[in-house]
This record gives sequence, structure tokens and C-alpha cells, in this order.
Amino acid sequence: MKKRIKLSLLLTMLIIASNQIFCQNVISGSKNDYLGQQLPGTNPTIFAPEIISTGMYERDFTISPDGNEIYYSLFQGDWNTIMLAKRINGIWQEPVVAPFARDTSFFFAEPTISIDGSKIFYLSTKPRGNEKAKPGWNNQNIWVAERKLDGEWGEPKPLPENINEFEEFYPSLTSDGTLYFCRTDAKTEVSQILRSKLVNGQYQNPIILPAPINEKGTIFNACIAPDDGYMIGCVTGRDSTNLNRATYMLFFHNADDTWSKGIDLIKELNLPCPNAVSISVSYDGKYLFFASTQKTIKFKDIQSGWKLNSIMKRRLVPGNGNSDIYWMKIEDGFKILRNKK
Repeated sequence: MKKRIKLSLLLTMLIIASNQIFCQNVISGSKNDYLGQQLPGTNPTIFAPEIISTGMYERDFTISPDGNEIYYSLFQGDWNTIMLAKRINGIWQEPVVAPFARDTSFFFAEPTISIDGSKIFYLSTKPRGNEKAKPGWNNQNIWVAERKLDGEWGEPKPLPENINEFEEFYPSLTSDGTLYFCRTDAKTEVSQILRSKLVNGQYQNPIILPAPINEKGTIFNACIAPDDGYMIGCVTGRDSTNLNRATYMLFFHNADDTWSKGIDLIKELNLPCPNAVSISVSYDGKYLFFASTQKTIKFKDIQSGWKLNSIMKRRLVPGNGNSDIYWMKIEDGFKILRNKK
């Protein structure tokens, strides 16, 4: 019994300590965008360590154009959901599960806010009216909620069936509302990237993007630049990946609606990322966010007395091998890479 009491006390102390760290980190930069974090240069760094990147499995990132709301995905295996960090009266609050993602019977992930801040799109496995509830990642559809006059989100709705035809995920938007998204092909079960233009408030029938976007291998979880000038996707099975991993691959969008050959960003920019997971660009096109399972701490770093306390602390530190969110500055929207290639 005494051992159980000591363990319970230890867990309580760790929770209190983590809350104190959160408060200290957030309050110190409460007046600034991006949770008061020091803005990155062209070398990627972990975003908001111990606030957003906590040692749990975080990925996907979007920020509202007024800088007051940050949404990201938190994966926990048996329940995956979307978190919200919100700035109220100039003070950043502790992240909470987003109001539209609190049904523990279904998964929620991959949020993205429209460039004007009026809508939020995301993946949900919640069944639509014509679907039955299924376990796990079944019933993947893209949902949307619109901003109400009071600033809160209205009742979410799935996008129409011309978008949600089979298994759809990872929405991404341009400044004119054009929607790019992923769809798993019903016959081949291979992921493809599609585009649907917004005309008079209605999404048109999507088209499958041509090669080299949808070509050899598989492309998934792709984001589009706000100005539609380039796309970055997670790609497997291309020469630059040695067929062993997923990489972040950059494609430039040409004026004639063709696309350039892919550039392996992990290789080209030496990104700290063993496998591509998810990627996004800030609403102003200045910053790139990507998920990485790069392990920067080792078990040998926790040898202090070889005690349970030191081992448990490792679970609360980014860089432990779970997915963290990194960010970096994009120099003129990859202008250097465009000129180079």
C-alpha cells in the first residue's frame, strides 16, 4: 500500500510540475503570436516544446489569421483528436480538446483554417447520415464548421458527396478557397491528391492531379501554399526515398497548371525527420510546419539513479521518438529552390 501511495504522489507531482512549466512558458510570451515562441530561422526547431510538443504524439498544425487560435492533432492510439490553444484577452490558455472534436467514439484529425479565418476543415470518422459507425479509421470524411458572429464555430457538417465519395482526408486550402485533399482510390487503395475549385460557394467536382503529383509510389497528407504556388506532400516509393521511407516532397505549380518534378525536402534541406508524417504552411506563407519522429533524447540520458522518476520524465519531453511539431522560416516561398531547379 505504501508503494502505491508513493507512486500516486509521484504522478501527482509530475502533473503539477508539467502544469507549472506550461504556465511559465505561456505567460512569459502571452502577448505574442505563436504562443510567444521565438520565431525560427531557416533551420527547423521544435515548436513550443512542453506546450504543444510535449512528448506525446502531436502532428498537424493550423493557426487562425488573427493569431488567436492554434489547432493541432493529438494521437493517443485508442482516441485521436484535435486540440485547441486559444489566446483570450492577450493571454494564451492551456490547450483543450476542440469543441467539435469531443466525441470519444470517433477520431478527429488534420485541422486547417481557411485563409480568411471563417471556416475550419478537418478529418472525422463520425458517420454521416448514410453511414453506420465503424471502428478505427473507417468512415474518413472531410467536415467543415463556419465561424459564427460571436467568434465560435457553428455546427460542423460533412462536405458534399462529390468530395466525400470514398475515403477522404487531409484538407488544405488556397486563399481563394480552392480545396486540395487526399482520397484513397476505391479500387487500388492508393492515396491520390485531388483539387476542387470553389465557385459561387459550391465545391466543384474534384479532379485528380496529374503527374508528377500522382505518379509512381504513393502521395498523401499534402498541403498547398496559400498562393497556390507549390504543394508539399508525404511521398513514398520515389527514387529519392530509396523506397524505404516517406519524404516531404515539394512540387512547384506552374502558370500553365502543370507541376514541376518533386524535390526531396528532407534531403535538400537536411530536415530532422526519419519519415514524413504531416505538413502545413502558415496562412501568410512565412512558416513551414512539419511533424517528425526524430529521437533527440536517449535512454542513456536518464541514468540519474536509474529511478522510475527519471524514466517517467522522459515521457513528458519532446524528442523521445513520438511525433513532435517542428517549424522553420520559408525564404520567399522556396524561391531559392525554384531558381535552383
